[in-house]
Amino acid sequence: MAMLKKVMKEYGGFQEAVDLVGEESLEKFCDRVYAGFCSEYKDAGYIKNVQWLLRHFYASKKMTLSSLFFTQTEELNGKNLKNLTFYTCYYSLFNALLSNLILTPYIDIEKIRKISHSQVFKDIENYFVRFGVYDRKLIELLNELRLTRELYSYHLPLGGSIVREGKSLSADSLFNRLEKIITPILQISNLISYMSHYAWQKKVGKGIDEYDSYQHEVDSLFFSFIESRDHLGMHCVIDDDDYARQGYVLRKWTTPFPISWFITEKMCEDLECGWEQDDSGNGFDISNVAGFLSTAIDAP
Repeated sequence: MAMLKKVMKEYGGFQEAVDLVGEESLEKFCDRVYAGFCSEYKDAGYIKNVQWLLRHFYASKKMTLSSLFFTQTEELNGKNLKNLTFYTCYYSLFNALLSNLILTPYIDIEKIRKISHSQVFKDIENYFVRFGVYDRKLIELLNELRLTRELYSYHLPLGGSIVREGKSLSADSLFNRLEKIITPILQISNLISYMSHYAWQKKVGKGIDEYDSYQHEVDSLFFSFIESRDHLGMHCVIDDDDYARQGYVLRKWTTPFPISWFITEKMCEDLECGWEQDDSGNGFDISNVAGFLSTAIDAP
C-alpha cells in the first residue's frame, strides 16, 4: 500500500494537500520521503533518536508560528495597516515552508537551524518543486511577499501601493493567494512527520534511552534549539516554557511522532496560557491560532 493511502486510511485528513498536489504526485512524494527516512534511520542510535525528536518539535514550533502570523493577518487585513499586513503574510508563508524543510530527511541537522531567507527559495525548489509537490507559483508568491515586506519595512511607499504593478501586489491579492496555499503546506509538514514516524517504527521500532552515556552532547543539542543570542554576545535568551515543553517532548515522545498528535493540544495550549488576553477582552484572540491549526491539520 502506498504510504499516503496508509496514513489517510488510518488517520484521515490531508485532503487539501491532495487537492493541491494531486493524489499520484503526492503518493510518489510520500513514498520517496518514507524511503529517505528508512535510510536515515538505518542503524539509528540514541543521538539520532534525540535529533529527530527535536526536529519534530522544532517543526511544530514553526507551524504554530506560521499559524500565528496567518491569523494575525486575518485580523490586520483591511485595517489600513499595510506594512504590518505584508510582514505577517510573508512570515506566515516563510515559517510554513521552514517546517517542511526542518522535517526533510535529506537536510543535515546543522543546516536546518541556520536556513536563511534566500536558502528557503533554493531548498523548496530543490526538494519540493522539482518533485511536483509545489509549482513555481508558490516560489513567486514567496518572492512577492518578500519584496512587499521589504518595501514596507524599509522604503515606506508614500502612495500606499505599488502603482506600476497594479493589483497583483496589493495586500488583498497577496493575502488571498496565501489563504489558498497555507493549509496544504501545513498538512504536508504533518504528512512528512507521519512518514518519519512510520519509518522509525519499521527500522528501529522503539525509543532509545542512553542519556547517561551522551549527556554533554544531548544537552548541547537541547539548548541549541531553544536559546537565542544577541549580536554583541551580551544576552542568551531561553524561554522557560520552551525549556519545559521541549523537555516534556523528550520524556513523553520516545520516538519521532506525528505532529498532529501533539501540536494543538500541547503547543497551542502553552501559547494560549502564555499569551492570554487582559481582562478587557480587547485585542487579538490568541485562541484563533489553535482553531486555525485544528481545522488545517487535525480535522479528518
